[in-house]
Parts: sequence; C-alpha cells; structure tokens
Amino acid sequence: MYMNGGYSRELAVVTKAVQAAAAVYSSAVRGPVEVKENEVGSYDIVTPADVQAQGLMVRYLTASFPEDCFIAEEGQENSLTAARTWIIDPIDGTLNYQRGLPLYGTQVVLMVDKEPVVAVIGLPVLGELYTAVKGQGARLNGRPLSAVPSRDLKECVLSAGDFSRKKADWRQQYLEQLGAMRDEVARVRMLGAACCDFAFFAAGRTDLHIRFINKLWDFMPGLFLAREAGAYVDEDLLRDYRFLLLTHSAEEARQFRDRVLSKAPLRA
Repeated sequence: MYMNGGYSRELAVVTKAVQAAAAVYSSAVRGPVEVKENEVGSYDIVTPADVQAQGLMVRYLTASFPEDCFIAEEGQENSLTAARTWIIDPIDGTLNYQRGLPLYGTQVVLMVDKEPVVAVIGLPVLGELYTAVKGQGARLNGRPLSAVPSRDLKECVLSAGDFSRKKADWRQQYLEQLGAMRDEVARVRMLGAACCDFAFFAAGRTDLHIRFINKLWDFMPGLFLAREAGAYVDEDLLRDYRFLLLTHSAEEARQFRDRVLSKAPLRA
C-alpha cells in the first residue's frame, strides 16, 4: 500500500478498518432488515451488518486515535467541528447489499479543521480499494489515478445519485433533469451507491456525476477522492443549490449547464 508524507498512519489504520468491516458484512447472513424513516417517506433500510461493521470500525479507529470524534450513519449523527473527525458509512448501498447486487461498499473520510485529509472507499465484491490523501492524489489498489480526457456531452456516461430522501422538491428537480438530459448524454446510470458513483468517476469509467448533497457520509469521502483525482466541481451550484455537478473538465460542466440545466433549472 502506498504511504508517504503526512497522514500515512491514519491511511494505514483506516484501510485496515475498512477491510475488517468488509470481512464482517461480506460473510454476514442477509437476514431481517429495519425500515428507516426519512423526510420524504421513501423506502430505506438498515441491516444488522451495517451496525456491526460500523461498531467494528469505530472500535478499530479509537484504539489508534482515542481522542478523535466520529460521525457515522447508524446512530452517530453529530455536528462537524474543528476536531479531528472520522465520517463513516459502513455499508453504502445497503439495499444493493441486501438484494445481492454487487454495487456497495464502505466509505470513510477523516476531517481536520472541517477539511478532508484522508479518504478510503472499499468495494469488496469488485476487489477494489480507493484511497486519497490531501495533496497526494488518488489511487486504486495502490496505482495512481490519472486525468481523464474531456468529451463532448453527447459522448458522456453520466451517473446520477438516488432520488433524494431529504426534500420532495429535490426529487422533482431530479426528475426534470433526467428528462432534460435524455438526448444530451450517451447514457445515464443510477448505481444506487455513492461509493460506486464517486469511485467509478475517479477511475474514469464515467464522465459526469450529479446529486443533491445531504449527509456527510454520503458524499464527503467520494467527493474528496474525486477532487484528489483531478475532478472539476461546479462550486457555484454546490454553494447555491447544494447540487453537485462533478465532471472531468470545466468544458463538460459548461455543456451540462447549457444543454440540461437551461431546460431544467435548479431552484433554491
């Protein structure tokens, strides 16, 4: 595993924690699930494996970094402060996991002074481990991820996050955007797991990714990975609308604005 410079210890420890969590949930029996409530009433679940994997990761990280804080999906939804904080999604893509679809994984990011410095995304079924360290780029199974050539929008494969479970209007806007891009991109993929959306983008398998951002564990690990891989982020849309438009170039972002958002404008 690549380690150099600052945060090498953190990277080594969190990588082992992600791998240990994956071993737990990969071997778990996919039994009964608990339906989680959300603000729009859509279907969402948590499995016993989510809770077990998260607990293991917290214990693992605490053993090495006892003063650090945690924000995690299953019952540790705290406010982010300037303290060193690990943000954890133990099984991202839980419904995929429960149904036996191979697109799921674990994602975690370390925040220092509210800024990401280390992230790891593990996709155990695919045998892929993505890592990023601030200022050192992003890697897949230890190999550096290189820049991806820009394409015309009509040649692009776009991945879209799931319909928001936060706001009904975000769901409606998403539907409008999907309709507007019907003839503007080569293909649209909805993978059902943010970890795969961001990892595949960073690896150059997709050209654009869009989502409304909500919980830190859903987007912060992958967004940091993508930035370290050289992604272009439309900062204005992110700031004004909490809408993430992730591309490999400013030109791709401009085309998406002109050809899609002009027909399906964002609403604050």
